[in-house]
Amino acid sequence: MPKLLSIAFVLLFVACAPRIDLSVIPTQQKKLYSALLRSSHQIDHREAEIVSREAILYSRKLAAKYQVSTPPLFHNFLVNIRAKERGLCYQWSDDLYGHLKHFNFQTIQIKPVGSNIGSYWTEHNALVVLPKGNSDLRQGVLLDPWRKSGELYFVPILRDLEYQWSIRVDRNEVYQNGK
Repeated sequence: MPKLLSIAFVLLFVACAPRIDLSVIPTQQKKLYSALLRSSHQIDHREAEIVSREAILYSRKLAAKYQVSTPPLFHNFLVNIRAKERGLCYQWSDDLYGHLKHFNFQTIQIKPVGSNIGSYWTEHNALVVLPKGNSDLRQGVLLDPWRKSGELYFVPILRDLEYQWSIRVDRNEVYQNGK
């Protein structure tokens, strides 16, 4: 009986693994690239191209690294009971930030954002891409790798009606101190 229970447990997690369609990546990259350029004429085309490619591909890599189970809230449950090591929304945004910061963009800045900060059940974290020197979130493009389990969700931040975003100063300090 324990062997049968183990097999059922493994099948449950395999069945919950996201099916990733790699053929949509170029289309998604073009859409994100366009969204970034529409957000500000200050953003360099080459840097927008790099962010588009890297954010989408690295989100997929994180999904594989985290061995993501869908939906995201179920994966959170697995992390919280220690069945999975990582994959909470702040970990997605921290890891994606850590990857993107190495490109040393000259016209783009990436900031941590949060919604319902401090609320255990409803807090959510992501990143926003802004033109360098601009802190007006209304001009930003949201990057949320958690929401669709590694398929990067992106949208001009004003069009994200699900959350009310604000800059996360506390996460910014984590990033500046070596993350």
